[in-house]
Amino acid sequence: MKRRLLISFVILASLLLGASVAMAKDLTLGLKGEPTSLDPHFHNVSQNNQMALYVFDKLILQDSRQKLYPGLAVSWEPVSDTVWEFKLREGVTFHDGSPFTAEDVKYTIERIPNVPNSPSSFSGAVSAVEKVEIVDPLTVRIHTAAPAPLTPRNFASFVIVSRPEIG
Repeated sequence: MKRRLLISFVILASLLLGASVAMAKDLTLGLKGEPTSLDPHFHNVSQNNQMALYVFDKLILQDSRQKLYPGLAVSWEPVSDTVWEFKLREGVTFHDGSPFTAEDVKYTIERIPNVPNSPSSFSGAVSAVEKVEIVDPLTVRIHTAAPAPLTPRNFASFVIVSRPEIG
């Protein structure tokens, strides 16, 4: 909620200040510590995670009491003991204008354990994932080898990145 309030404030300030904000050369953000990387999956430490939330969003969010609520995923449910289905938010675009789809979720989940030289990765959050199935552009199914009831909670720990264009 605080993040959304901050973003709303920034947008409002940008609208009110008009061209002067658009012509600004520096953007200053307050962080608890200096990030070690701008790659949101490289180093799972608080200052990096805080910085990532200024740029990216998560499938699932948590409130101050750690209750899960929709982010980029509007809903999630188990469809069997080893399959979770996530319905994705429609109309979301990345900073470059590309649409957010199930391809981006699949790419992110497969990317996380393969970030080179990561000193502290998010691999634990996706370690139960055996396969990511794209049902349609806004639906993804996560297959696990065994029941994984904490999948939604684990998915609330990392941000989603855009799948690079290939070709």
